[in-house]
Amino acid sequence: MRRAASSQRLRRSLGGSLVALAVLMAVGCHRSSSDSVEYDLVRFLGATGAEPGQFREPMGIALGQGGELYVADARNRRVQVFSPEGDFLRQWGTEGDGPGEFGMPVDVAVAPDGSVYVSDYDLDRVQKFTPDGTFLLGWGEAGEEIGHFEAPAGLFVGPEGSVYVADFYNDRVQIFGPAGEFLGQVGGEGHGRGELYYPTDVVLDAAGDLLVADAYNHRLHTLTREGATVRDWGGKWTGALGIGPFKVPSGVAVDPQGRIHVADSANKRALLLDANGNLLSEWRMTDDAHPEVYSPTRVAAAADRAYFVDTSNDRIVVLEVKKK
Repeated sequence: MRRAASSQRLRRSLGGSLVALAVLMAVGCHRSSSDSVEYDLVRFLGATGAEPGQFREPMGIALGQGGELYVADARNRRVQVFSPEGDFLRQWGTEGDGPGEFGMPVDVAVAPDGSVYVSDYDLDRVQKFTPDGTFLLGWGEAGEEIGHFEAPAGLFVGPEGSVYVADFYNDRVQIFGPAGEFLGQVGGEGHGRGELYYPTDVVLDAAGDLLVADAYNHRLHTLTREGATVRDWGGKWTGALGIGPFKVPSGVAVDPQGRIHVADSANKRALLLDANGNLLSEWRMTDDAHPEVYSPTRVAAAADRAYFVDTSNDRIVVLEVKKK
């Protein structure tokens, strides 16, 4: 079993020494000249603390139907909800292992019907809530069997209501129905095509395929629902600077225009790519408080905004996508 002690797993996984990898059959990011857009800072949301509107190691983020921001506030063991303008609206959750309680909530996803799913990295389960935080159901326990998890990480809910879960230590993405019924899985441990190594996030791309942040393969990996590779790109460069197009990419989102937003956590930057993986823009994170922690971790994207979770600085970075 590759799990560390539960209270330390996430920090070591996203902030510790990198695993030596086989050479990847992948391409790097090339700057695109076809779409002249760039990131521009709008504001920071949040501060360190336990009061409403503050965070202690936030990890996940999602946009609601009306543009509300749902944030998985991991160390405060709660979900917080903000208006599109960043005003605090409500929160729910407390520490524990009962219904509606959290061990370490690390991601959140909003379904088309408004229901909210939360993955719990420590308790190996997914819970479903109403938009105001009323507990509806939960499923999962520690293990490698179908429907079990070893540290569920990123979540995504498709337009048909299916729930996609990046099952971190099991090196797979599991797919469930709205009531937690198992529908399928893709991946498996490895560095080749169709394989994953510590996946941290998953979304559906414009074609309906699974776009996975394959973190410790240092790549984005697109798979069909049957598990066949559509494409992958990235890979850790070994050049003089020691950095590549991705270095532990931990979050990914696709905006309505089909552009791809990447939380390139170990490189401490936000990346904007076109649908073909060409680089459009980047924004560097400051990381003075906890430079040993990889950050940003996750991202949510609207038509002209991207919301990056800056875990090490206990805040959300709001970036505008604007024409140059």
